Amino acid sequence: MLKRLIILVIPLLVAACATDRDANTLSESAAEGRAFAQANCASCHALDDGVSPSPNAPSLRRAAHRLPEWAVEASFERGVQIGHSMEMPVFVFEDNDIANLLAYFETLREQD
Repeated sequence: MLKRLIILVIPLLVAACATDRDANTLSESAAEGRAFAQANCASCHALDDGVSPSPNAPSLRRAAHRLPEWAVEASFERGVQIGHSMEMPVFVFEDNDIANLLAYFETLREQD
């Protein structure tokens, strides 16, 4: 019984350690960008990869690869309107929000 329990628990512990390691590899700016995305984008977009809550919204990893960084930055500066339908809200970014999101998008590009 104990052996079976250990066999079942070890993969979960390994997965937890891997997840924590990945979270700790983000720079402070990228972590803040991910937190902003979690609060403002995750209701429609999958944060990393996978299936987005909205069927018309790409994951942020896919979005990060669609345009060059300068075009993504310009889109953020205009309130994230390029390539979006009328469903996309217009954002008013605070200090460093754009830089933090760009840092997070850069980590998404680097992971591939």
